[in-house]
Parts: sequence; structure tokens; C-alpha cells
Amino acid sequence: MMARLEFCTKWIEWIKECLESSSMSVLVNGSPTKEFYPTKGLRQGDPMAPFLFNIVVEGLSRMVRQAIKKDIYRGVQVGSKGTMVGLLQFVNDTLFMCDPEVDNAWVIKVILRSFDLASRLRVNFSKTKIGGFGMDATLLTEL
Repeated sequence: MMARLEFCTKWIEWIKECLESSSMSVLVNGSPTKEFYPTKGLRQGDPMAPFLFNIVVEGLSRMVRQAIKKDIYRGVQVGSKGTMVGLLQFVNDTLFMCDPEVDNAWVIKVILRSFDLASRLRVNFSKTKIGGFGMDATLLTEL
């Protein structure tokens, strides 16, 4: 994703080195174990996590823009110029905005599954909510 966002090779290599050069050990009964090197992911509390998360979820944003461009997902129009908005993101929260249609719900599901497979970031469905404004409660339940 960093290459697609046109980060220079030097930056990409620096980030990779930061992720691949860390080591850790675990305290067992107050004594540290032998150090080991994690092969995937970030350590909890890593200060680079928010930065890297924003880079990865840019892929999700691009997927939504492509779905809108291909007219398979319909966001909502806002403002005096009718700007199409299909996704809002803040820190680690994501809000899909669309017309209340079953087809849009299916497209969101496909986008999330595709993003899951590409990034290995999992959607926490226990924290996921769906809501609607001025729409039929039966349709909201169905969605």
C-alpha cells in the first residue's frame, strides 16, 4: 500500500526494518524467557500502529471510491455541490454512508470481506452497528 501511495523506497524499507527488527521476551514467574523475534504484526502499544493503520485503511477507502465510480454502491450526496460521500473514517472508526438498499448492504459486505482478505485486518462485528435516518424500521431490521 505504501508503494501505491507513492512512498519512496527508502521510507518503505525503514518501516519494514522497524517492524522486522524488534525482539521480545515474556516474563514467566518474574523471570524473562529467551528473546524471540515476532514474524507478523505490531506489538501492542507500538507508536507506529496508528500511522500504519491509516495507510492500510486507505485501501478500504479506495475500494469504496471504486464501487461508487462503477455505480455498484451509492453513497449519499452532501453539500450544495452534491458531493458523493460513501465512507467516513476517524482514527479507527469507519462509517459507511449509503442509500438504504439491500444491494448497498451486500456491496459493503463484499468490500469488507475483500479488505479482510487483502489486509488481514478483521472486522469486529460485536462492535459493529447499523442505523438509519427516516427509513422504514422493517428494512432496517432486514439490513
